[in-house]
Amino acid sequence: MSRMWPPGFSNVLCEAYGLGIPIAALPCLNAAQAAHPAYRQSLERRRGMGVLVVECEPHQPKAGGGRDTFRWQPALELLSPKVR
Repeated sequence: MSRMWPPGFSNVLCEAYGLGIPIAALPCLNAAQAAHPAYRQSLERRRGMGVLVVECEPHQPKAGGGRDTFRWQPALELLSPKVR
């Protein structure tokens, strides 16, 4: 999962984790990517670190990525109790 994040962003996440800053992840991927065992392992690893993960339904491969339906609200809802 983290390999798809922009260069340097993993460093930011590592530092946020070390400082105890709440982190939410909204995976946006297609069904072929989600089928790979490393995806589930990555989600489990992040949850074990306390990362809040929004479960999103994977879109069909080569179907435009679901950008038109992507919503940030679920992540904000997960983080809301942590930052108040």
